[in-house]
Amino acid sequence: MRLKGMEILRKGQKILECHNIPASRLEAELLMAHMLKCQRHDLYLARDWTLDASQAQRFFDLIYRRCEGCPIQYITNKQEFMGLEFYVDQRVLIPRADTEILVEHVIKWASQRVGTVRILDIGTGSGAIAISLALFLPRARITAVDISAGALEVARLNACRHGVEDRIAFLEGDLFSPLDGHTDVQPFDVVVSNPPYIPTQEIENLERHIRDYEPRIALDGGHDGLKFYSRLAREGLNWLRTGGLLAVEVGYGQAQKVKSILENTGCYVDIAIYKDLAGIERVVFAIRR
Repeated sequence: MRLKGMEILRKGQKILECHNIPASRLEAELLMAHMLKCQRHDLYLARDWTLDASQAQRFFDLIYRRCEGCPIQYITNKQEFMGLEFYVDQRVLIPRADTEILVEHVIKWASQRVGTVRILDIGTGSGAIAISLALFLPRARITAVDISAGALEVARLNACRHGVEDRIAFLEGDLFSPLDGHTDVQPFDVVVSNPPYIPTQEIENLERHIRDYEPRIALDGGHDGLKFYSRLAREGLNWLRTGGLLAVEVGYGQAQKVKSILENTGCYVDIAIYKDLAGIERVVFAIRR
């Protein structure tokens, strides 16, 4: 038996609405397009398209999974970042548009350098930062580190999809520790990171789609959310060349505290804070003295 596709689509939208899912029409369309392996606009090229019963059931399975709180990015395994499409699943944090501010400022700074630019991405996750930098900075050579083997599998997949796997070295370990075993590693021109910055006690208060689905290891920044900034500022001194750039994303209300952490080392100058499109202080830059 064939079922009218548009009717099934509208039913899916109504279910999402009843579960208070924002942008229910858009999300229903995205889930239907994902199930049918087509583009969203294809759903409206022929309004009399039909589904069989098994297709309708698969669609509603996706709808109810979304209603349970699973982010749509994990259902479709897609997230756009810097105009690029990345594969994501529950092994990695979903890249946010806010992080594009970090990447854009690094690109601007690195574009002014002469010759090869060596970049270290700490906590690469899906690889969104490292891969975007590789694509927008053809002279860049990037090392991407993550403590999660699963995250690195996702990052390598994305690097292959975007054709930059030959310019990114992926290393598994905690912050700078995997660099110790690579004697050929030279000081970097840029150390960039979007580290975990949610205070531990605040994680349980996060929205369900974040708290219950995104990897906690990518969220938990310690009791005050600043644990990793102290380590990046201190340990990074061993790996960032003189005149090199340290660039980090920070959480709401953390920028001035991170600036103080950098100032207190006495080893960074020209410390600057940049706001995101919502006017929130989002990125902290500093130059190694």
